Amino acid sequence: MTTTVRAAPVRNILITRSKEGNEELAASLKLAGLNPVSVDAISLSPPKDWSVIDRFLRRLHSFDWLVFTSATGAEYFGGRMKSLSLRLPWQGKPLVAAVGGRTAERLSRFGINPDFIPSAYLTRKLGEELPVEDGARVLLLRADIADPELSERLRARGCEVQEGAIYRTQLAGRTTGKKLGDVDLIVFASPSAVRGFCTSVTEEEVARLQGVRAICIGPVTEAAAKENGFAMTIVPRSYTLKAVVEEIRRLSRRDA
Repeated sequence: MTTTVRAAPVRNILITRSKEGNEELAASLKLAGLNPVSVDAISLSPPKDWSVIDRFLRRLHSFDWLVFTSATGAEYFGGRMKSLSLRLPWQGKPLVAAVGGRTAERLSRFGINPDFIPSAYLTRKLGEELPVEDGARVLLLRADIADPELSERLRARGCEVQEGAIYRTQLAGRTTGKKLGDVDLIVFASPSAVRGFCTSVTEEEVARLQGVRAICIGPVTEAAAKENGFAMTIVPRSYTLKAVVEEIRRLSRRDA
């Protein structure tokens, strides 16, 4: 859903991912002649204790499906499998599902070609469309703060679901109160980034920037943005970072 607002020139783009994510996105924006302004709204880190994940990984073949809802989860999975000297890729079970193309691409780096990607890059669609039989054993490896909706949908369909937090998401703490200057567009790539941004800058800065257009990677992130007072939202047709960058480029050309 898009709120129609009077266009303003798009040059300074506030990006609100993790430090690593911001560096990646900033490089793409600079190539487009835009000026990224980074706020590291979240940080991603491995589990403090790998024991639960390791038990799952050592008995992967006992599951019918292995499900990934982010490229970050896929990256931590591949790295841990290598640390444990476990085979990548494998033959037979489990089949692998990825929420979207970016997650699938990250899995391909480990020789894994997903067996299923939903029609839209949403965990809700993944839960609705995953081709499971009644009683299927499903392993979800994702963030510690992941929305329980996916596991609930799968259980409602008769699946036996196990979950493991393969990485941690932490919201940024309050900064020194430095003002961010002129911002023409804000990028939110996850609900946690919205919340992390709102805790990382002063309340005055949040209030000021609530009047700026916010491009959100998908409807779930858009809902989080609206809940936090960002009313002027834009969602690209495809829920990917590539589509976000393309939309920013389109806006910068249109508003030039």
